[in-house]
Amino acid sequence: MKKLFFYNRYTNAVEEEPVMYGKMLQLLYSTTIGQLSMLLLIKRKIFSMLLGWWYSRPASRRQIPQFIEKFDIKQDSFEKKVTDFTSFNDFFVRKLKPYCRPIAPNYDVISSSVDGRHLAYEDVNDIDSFFVKGEVLDIDDLIKNEKLARQFAHGSILFSRLSIFDYHRFHFPVTCTPGKTFLINGKYSSVHPFAVKENIGIFLENKRMSTLLHTKKCGDILMIEIGATGVGSIKQTFTPNELILRGSEKGFFEFGGSTVILIFEKGKIKFSDDLLTNTHNGLETYILMGDEIARIVQ
Repeated sequence: MKKLFFYNRYTNAVEEEPVMYGKMLQLLYSTTIGQLSMLLLIKRKIFSMLLGWWYSRPASRRQIPQFIEKFDIKQDSFEKKVTDFTSFNDFFVRKLKPYCRPIAPNYDVISSSVDGRHLAYEDVNDIDSFFVKGEVLDIDDLIKNEKLARQFAHGSILFSRLSIFDYHRFHFPVTCTPGKTFLINGKYSSVHPFAVKENIGIFLENKRMSTLLHTKKCGDILMIEIGATGVGSIKQTFTPNELILRGSEKGFFEFGGSTVILIFEKGKIKFSDDLLTNTHNGLETYILMGDEIARIVQ
């Protein structure tokens, strides 16, 4: 089975990521029968709906202790006690105690919107290293809005991948006035690196929600939440067209691995050096929600 490595900003080391259903993922993405199974069932909405239904049942609570132990999840950060979760999905969308994710204090900082593993590119047209050489992200197909595609042409882009054992709420990376969120319906393919390394087009195919964030200091930012296999739904919890502070909750993903994409206008921000270096070397960088990912260009 393939191994997956990332750079951990907090230990300053390259680490191996534990993979849930690793053998199954290998089967799905490296065999003909696996690819046929995905086509016929796993990418379909009904599969994710059934998973979501099961993980919302009270009986699914029995899986929580084993899951916590296997992935070494820190219980002292939970807002609830483990025994108070009503289902596995209730645990999956857990809230954390506020002090567990401090927001980087500097005013010119762009903070991470999620706990996850991140890839940063200064120009959306120069994506390489992590993905297959020659792969291009068609921003027109990703956004499905001609005007916005022109606005963010040659802008900077950040991919933030949430593993299944991560905290699954997403937050605003800047103080902003967000517009209304727009849904783009699509498939439910896995966004695991085993999949997207070979086909960046998954981001263009999957169900996703996009929100334009208006800021005073760094122009507009497009924030896109992408669903994946097992993601029952993407829930938005914010109020559009009101000023919202950096670090405030925007929404959450129900059960499944997911991705958040941030696209910045050209020349408005500068990504952190470790993010750019690791991305160039084909490594994701592990960064917690609230920590610095970029600075506003003054």
